[in-house]
Amino acid sequence: MNQEKIGKFISTMRKKKDLTQEQLAEKLNVSKNAVSKWERGLNLPDASIMQDVCSILDISLNELFAGEKLNKDEQIKHSEQTIINILKNQKHRKKIYKICLSILIVVVLIIIGRFTLIKMGYIMDDNLKYTQVYIAEYGDVKGNVDINSFGKKNIAFDIGANKYGEAVFKNPSKALKVLKRDYKDGIKLIQREFNLLPLNRFNYKSYGTFGWQVTIGTEEEKEQARFVSSFMDIYENSFN
Repeated sequence: MNQEKIGKFISTMRKKKDLTQEQLAEKLNVSKNAVSKWERGLNLPDASIMQDVCSILDISLNELFAGEKLNKDEQIKHSEQTIINILKNQKHRKKIYKICLSILIVVVLIIIGRFTLIKMGYIMDDNLKYTQVYIAEYGDVKGNVDINSFGKKNIAFDIGANKYGEAVFKNPSKALKVLKRDYKDGIKLIQREFNLLPLNRFNYKSYGTFGWQVTIGTEEEKEQARFVSSFMDIYENSFN
């Protein structure tokens, strides 16, 4: 099957019918660009409209695939090949459709997977990473953060700002690790009073919420618990 020959044949027969590409496209309910591609041998008419193309151009399906007018003997000769060509064309289209659908599904799964991992705290959104100096009361949505109070406690708690100006830890993973080590008494107090699971990527917001509400424990433990809440106000900016 010679697509270029078929395209020239469609063009010739269209002109014999005194039809422009736009007029033929309108009759077939396709775009002018589609007709242009047929005539340049870049594409073939869809199998669903091939019979309509033939009717409008006053040719047979055999002649369409042959790319020329045929006599009766040639019509019979080309009939079998025409059927084979149609089946091949449909099979090829289905294969392309399946490949495109598979690619689309993979892309969607990757996007959903990345979004889920970001929400769970396994990976960081590039827009939420530390990229600039934090300026209090400038572009942040969490309020006026005293960055010095964090930095003095441990260098791991150094604060910068993300793309949106929100306060974030320069290295949130390291900061959380140090928090668990140095403020374990406050963390255990929150866990015990509010019956929480051990602090992890999935429940850190609960620790941020309840740290301010502790009523039991020593004053030192309560102070640590309150710091845990302050910490989580900053920590969550790296993930949502």
